[in-house]
Amino acid sequence: MNFNNNNNNDSSSEDDINVYETLTKLLPANELLPRKLTIDIDVKSLYPLKPLPQFYKTYVPFLEESTHRHCAITETAINDENRTLLDYYDENKQNLVYKRFDQLDLGKRTTNDRTYFATLIANFKKAHPRVFFRGEALFDQKLTSYTSDQIQFDSNFESGNLFCAFKKSENVFDLIIQNDINTRGNTQWFFFSVTGAKAGQTIQFNLLNHLKNGSLFNEGLQPAVYSIKDNQINGTEWCRDGFNISYFKSPFIKEYPLTLKKKYYQLRFHYTFKHNDDKVYFAHSYPYTYTNLLEFLNTQLDDQERNQHLSRKVLCTTLGGNTCEVLTITSNSLQRRAYRKGVVFLARQHPGEPQGSFVMQGIIDFLTSNNPQAEYLRQNCIFKLFPMMNPDGVVNGNYRCGLEGSDLNRRWKKPNKYLHPSVYYAKKYVKGFSKERQIILVIDLHGHSRKQSSFVYGCAYSSQVKTIERVFALLMAKLNPFMDYPSCTFRIENAKDKTARIQLWRELKINWVYTYECSFYGQQQKHYQIKDYLNCGISICNALSQIVKDTSKEFTNQANVPDIQQQILEELGKMPQTDDQDNGSDSSQSEAELSDDELVQLFQPKTYSTKQKNFLKQQEFNNKKKPQPVNPKPTINTQKTSILQESPSKNSDQKPPMSSQKPKNTQYRIQAPQRLKQIEQTKIPDPPLMVDKSVQTDDWMYRQWLIQMGKMKKQQEYQSCTPTRNIYKSSSQSVTRFIVKNNSTKNDRGRIDSISLVTPGLQNKLISSSQQRQMMRYSGSNFMS
Repeated sequence: MNFNNNNNNDSSSEDDINVYETLTKLLPANELLPRKLTIDIDVKSLYPLKPLPQFYKTYVPFLEESTHRHCAITETAINDENRTLLDYYDENKQNLVYKRFDQLDLGKRTTNDRTYFATLIANFKKAHPRVFFRGEALFDQKLTSYTSDQIQFDSNFESGNLFCAFKKSENVFDLIIQNDINTRGNTQWFFFSVTGAKAGQTIQFNLLNHLKNGSLFNEGLQPAVYSIKDNQINGTEWCRDGFNISYFKSPFIKEYPLTLKKKYYQLRFHYTFKHNDDKVYFAHSYPYTYTNLLEFLNTQLDDQERNQHLSRKVLCTTLGGNTCEVLTITSNSLQRRAYRKGVVFLARQHPGEPQGSFVMQGIIDFLTSNNPQAEYLRQNCIFKLFPMMNPDGVVNGNYRCGLEGSDLNRRWKKPNKYLHPSVYYAKKYVKGFSKERQIILVIDLHGHSRKQSSFVYGCAYSSQVKTIERVFALLMAKLNPFMDYPSCTFRIENAKDKTARIQLWRELKINWVYTYECSFYGQQQKHYQIKDYLNCGISICNALSQIVKDTSKEFTNQANVPDIQQQILEELGKMPQTDDQDNGSDSSQSEAELSDDELVQLFQPKTYSTKQKNFLKQQEFNNKKKPQPVNPKPTINTQKTSILQESPSKNSDQKPPMSSQKPKNTQYRIQAPQRLKQIEQTKIPDPPLMVDKSVQTDDWMYRQWLIQMGKMKKQQEYQSCTPTRNIYKSSSQSVTRFIVKNNSTKNDRGRIDSISLVTPGLQNKLISSSQQRQMMRYSGSNFMS
């Protein structure tokens, strides 16, 4: 389905209904959920990618943490406080052991001061995006790793983002993470592989350019690790491992802006390899790629029991050519169909937060199962699920942004259809869905990099603890052992005004709109396992079933059952007042976005924001306003130089004019009376004297200088006084025309019937008779034809 032909208009009720009905309209019961089977897995990236192993075949308990994690750490003192990553490369380029693309010249500097060391720029002004690195296009991206005798790195696979690696010593390597596409930062997620290590070898990894000033790595978080050999021998999936872990300020300053001298942050950890000839993957958290999602959905549709309740459709196509899908889960039965409530789930607006995908998978897996609670929810609700809002960012290894270089969760107020298609059409879809039936719950799934446990951000105008917006959050906390209600906050912040949570809450008037956050770490200093994230999704469904039962009592025989919402409100009233303060990953990273003059070079004009359009107008205005070069006032030296430079050669055939001759100037010549329109002409300066070099002597040049100075003095006096001989030359030099009319049939040269004064704004304005006589007296014989 092609959405690119629509006009980029503002949201309206008709558009919302049309978009929703076009994508999915509730058909008769036997056709409501078509039996669409698996689809081909087609992942499109800006550059070629290698296949990854088949992750997540089984889920095993978490391995015990390494006992070496609390060893002492010594940091090297850095004397130079103004070093950048480019300076680091110049100092250590001989130690380079890996760069993501072989043809990249990492030492190249741009002509301006915007040399972002680890940034790739994608230009979308043509049909197929082209990738650039510091002004040069990447034509032949090679996937072969940089050759090394022992340790080899690689990140040319889906969601990988290691930019380059340097060998500092035998078992110490410095790594630089690639920035998000079309940004100059947003570095927190990492995903790479290492091969060539020997069994028992311990290697120290230093990731030099993290963005955030705080991390859970200082509280016990370990990197996620996957060993190919360990999986083949023991069936081990992703686990947490590593020791000597620390997160501290890096010695290198950010490239933007250099004047502020803001520092990067550095992650340091050690890992001991267990097998020879093993390939080990390291990541910030358990990865969940776009391919993992497509494989999971195909598995659901292959199941003859589950696909009875699941419908899968394409919402839109992203900038990178990937598809953003929307799922519908409900029952085909006609029973209570008109009374079914609407529920919406979204995930992976931030590609570097895979926890949201695991929670979403748990929700989908539960709602399509034969569990009685799931069957009850399908009978009473229609679920709309957006499992991956930012597939481009997930595929290309971004942490926070899409390919356009902006945070999608800051574009919900007025999304651009061409730059943010998934947000634009998802918002239209949800608003159209809300006009068909009542939506009772909207949850946006995310991951949190600074807090432990899982919790929600909610919306509430009042700071009172006893509000309806807090009811479902407390109910989820009661049914979910991994959720911490005291960590929840309910505020409307200006910095988050354009998020999906606040915009849908305001526009749809729904009480229960939440951002559900799952920690990268875990709870009470214990790591979350993959199955724990899945259980968080199941707990959300269990809490929803309690609310649905409570709101549908009028259609059952449960009128005597106590009101669950009222019980929760009473319990909230007994809780202490909270300040609802939060400092976490839901903050904006606008400082990492490219400037307006850089962004307008990458996208079509139809995608420009109001700020960027104003920037272009101001730039065009400044170019027009730029003053033209003015000839400086002549001096003795300039006159002498002009005479010497512009004089013809001795053998020139051109005859120089006499110094007493004045070139003809037609500027003030009176035009014929029939020409009523006279165009204002600029004053043409007198041409310089043309002299013969054969007579250039000091005495002759002195006489010529006297003649030039005399002419300039007379000209200045002539311009300063009021003109008396030519009415066309007024003191103000304004465009004023005098039209002389002679209505006499005879050829009477001295008779003037009338004089009309014409100005730019006044036509045929009457003037006094004394002024007319004065102008006639001033004109003299110039009026004679």
